[in-house]
Amino acid sequence: MIKSSQSPIDAVVFDWGGVITVPPSPVVDRLYRDARVDKKKLKDRQDQYREEDSESHFARLERGELTLSEYLAWSRNDLPGAELIWDPSSPYFLFPQLEVVPEVVERIVELRARGFATGLLTNNIAEAWPVVADGLALDELFDVVVNSAFVGMRKPEHRIYMHTVDQLGVSADRVLFLDDNRTNVEAAIACGLHTIEVKQPISALETLERKLESV
Repeated sequence: MIKSSQSPIDAVVFDWGGVITVPPSPVVDRLYRDARVDKKKLKDRQDQYREEDSESHFARLERGELTLSEYLAWSRNDLPGAELIWDPSSPYFLFPQLEVVPEVVERIVELRARGFATGLLTNNIAEAWPVVADGLALDELFDVVVNSAFVGMRKPEHRIYMHTVDQLGVSADRVLFLDDNRTNVEAAIACGLHTIEVKQPISALETLERKLESV
């Protein structure tokens, strides 16, 4: 495997859900189904509140502008049952259901041993962070950890990518970013980063190695 001194890349930054963990969409769909959330109303809600909408209630939660209690109250009123996957006291809470992919963790360890800087850049909620931290040895895996809920900005806002690059201490064109959300990937490209849009975490590792050799 190529070492950092031989690569046009200095730092590799990973999203959490769908990149380090299994893809979240099937898990979310199952949890909504198990919680008996009305499918039609859920689709209408998803059409109305797009993930990239910077002023949506969920975006404000991920930036730490709303407390989880405030978000859950709004969500419960908007569509009863939909709030359960974000409620740590609920058996349908999403975050413990997202299994970490061991092969990805092993690759991150290898990357650091090969001299690459590594980062975690995640849209997240403060109350879920203990679940993330319990599932990963953050200090051993990453040089930089950026959680939207703690920095007051979120993907796809350009400022969070530049904040991450600044924390890494490298130039944007020497950073490779992996995310499973196309909107987030496109925003990273606009900020000058190299990217991989992840469909399946393990198969993305092959693409990662090719990118490290030549971008």
